[in-house]
Amino acid sequence: MIESRNSSDMEPNGSKNNVKIVCRFRPINSAEEKFGKEITVNFPSNQENIVSMGKKHFKFDKVFKPDTSQESVYNQVAKPVLQHILCGYNGTIMAYGQTSSGKTFTMDGVVGDAHLGGIVPRLVGELFDHVTSMNEKSHFQIKVSFFEIYLEKIRDLIDSSKVNLSIHEDVRKV
Repeated sequence: MIESRNSSDMEPNGSKNNVKIVCRFRPINSAEEKFGKEITVNFPSNQENIVSMGKKHFKFDKVFKPDTSQESVYNQVAKPVLQHILCGYNGTIMAYGQTSSGKTFTMDGVVGDAHLGGIVPRLVGELFDHVTSMNEKSHFQIKVSFFEIYLEKIRDLIDSSKVNLSIHEDVRKV
């Protein structure tokens, strides 16, 4: 049975925003370290939602520093989305960034590693734990989509035969 909740209960910290923009910085990798590369952004110590690059400041709902654990990212980003899904709402988590910026690590992590697992395996695990713990008379319908947009081409990551997909404004035309 799903409880009815008001909108302030649905969002963390009572926020009414349906869309959250978070920023995660990955650590320097070994190849970058070898060439003396550094992270060129600053994280003001008392702000968890601002990034500075030179004189420019960028504000997000949340900023994750390079040493942030996969579990922490999951708990603060995906878990609230899962809570909405379990209340019957749709949920979307999207990773955006340039090549090698850490999107795949954030979303997938290291498969089979409980500590380094990303958003997808953690969310799927919790979702199915919840479903299997429910009353046998409960009915669940779970639909997922995984898409990649690369070089302005959209492809379905579940059905590899679907390439060069198009986007429509009316969701019934997808």
